[in-house]
Amino acid sequence: MRHANPERRNLGFTMIEVIVTMIVAAILFGLGATVISGAFRTYFLGREINQNDWQGRLALERMTRELRTVRTATNPPIPPGDLNITTAGQITFVDFSGNTIVYRQTGNTIERSQNAGAFQPLADNVSTTSPLTFSYLRNDGVTPEPVLGGLSTNVYYITVLFTVSSANASATYRATVKPTSF
Repeated sequence: MRHANPERRNLGFTMIEVIVTMIVAAILFGLGATVISGAFRTYFLGREINQNDWQGRLALERMTRELRTVRTATNPPIPPGDLNITTAGQITFVDFSGNTIVYRQTGNTIERSQNAGAFQPLADNVSTTSPLTFSYLRNDGVTPEPVLGGLSTNVYYITVLFTVSSANASATYRATVKPTSF
């Protein structure tokens, strides 16, 4: 069967067809943009978490490795021994090699110094609301030794705690160490 008017087929699209096509295309583009936007957000959040994590793990690993090497709680040169627990948020100790090591937080950075040298940054983005904290336990593993006024000779375990945070992510790092010579 043939149409009565053969020229009618060559006129193009109707207004309804064009509008429906535009609406369907807009919906598809909107869905695609949402998926791509979510993928970018996830990528940037993952990158931020990864950066915070490696800084926190590096700092915690370095501190715990060196805290295991505290020479003793009773020998000089740091009175009353090789471990100084008199400053909150800071620890000073002498390792097996005779090096005096200090860890502290300044602003949002954990810093390390060796033998009274310049402080070097160890980790950035450390939270100031949950700062670097050292706590000390006696030989029973339960009784805390006070930071201020406590005796380093009573310390058997040292706990390090800090939080690394950025705009969209944060993680808390904690480790308890028993120096090998205690």
